[in-house]
Amino acid sequence: MQRALRKAIGSKLATCKTRTAISRLSCVFLILGMAEGCEREPSSQASSRPAAQRIISISPNSTEIIAALGAADRLVAVSDFCVWPESITKLPHIGGLFDTNLEALLTLRPDLIVLRGQQKAVEDLCATNGIILFRDTTESLDDIYETLHQLGELLDRKEQAAAVEKRMRQRLMQITTAVADRPRPRILMTIARNTDGLTSVMSAAAGTFVDDMIVAAGGENVFSKSALSYPTISPEAILMSNADVIVEAMPEVKLSPELEMKLLAQWREFGALPAVKNNRVHVVTDDNVTIPSPRIADVIAKLARLFHPGVEIE
Repeated sequence: MQRALRKAIGSKLATCKTRTAISRLSCVFLILGMAEGCEREPSSQASSRPAAQRIISISPNSTEIIAALGAADRLVAVSDFCVWPESITKLPHIGGLFDTNLEALLTLRPDLIVLRGQQKAVEDLCATNGIILFRDTTESLDDIYETLHQLGELLDRKEQAAAVEKRMRQRLMQITTAVADRPRPRILMTIARNTDGLTSVMSAAAGTFVDDMIVAAGGENVFSKSALSYPTISPEAILMSNADVIVEAMPEVKLSPELEMKLLAQWREFGALPAVKNNRVHVVTDDNVTIPSPRIADVIAKLARLFHPGVEIE
């Protein structure tokens, strides 16, 4: 199983190298989401240890959860893909999952390392040096709540974790209530692709936080039944999707009017799609659009406005 996983990840990485910088972060993020076999720090052990004070996060969503818990000041380094809150941009960056700077990790003397995916070198370093390793397995909306409480326990922020979850659930309830009586449009959401053309287009299926976002925002994911969690979809499959709305998630892009025109023009070859015919193709560049953290409620609210124009959503 692990050999097959490594082969799949290697294949995805090879594909990523052919893509532009606009799509690269989304692609790498999704590779991390493919990792399996990760277990969280057992709560019985976590509760017997002092709360972590020097944290290195190699997981963008966990970095945001730590910040939401009011513990961003305990972060001493983050991965190259962590973008929020602004205070963490001044911290040392130690690479990503596949190019982690191990020497820097030790120099910074962490008592907790948060890892998304699998990296044997980091795992061995933690085991050898007595550093607590938290394996972030967040993939769905419910997983965000679970990770929130697991990290809340490790950081002695249980009450804050409960408060963050309550706010998230209240916000999501407001959104789902606002769109509950509306017909669900068919949604095609791209999360990585070659920006020079509609090739190597990646979407998401049921069981992912991307699908959870679409459903919570009042849409129907056209690729929810795909056999792969993150399928690469063909032009033929795009045409057959009959999508009412297309959302392009491109968190790294600086969207100039010229680039937006270029991206939207590429969809004209799919003029039979309702989304194209009705000018309902949207490029979303928010930095958190592909990060499953408490800020996902803001992304869902934005999607709901795109899916259901005219509905008032705070």
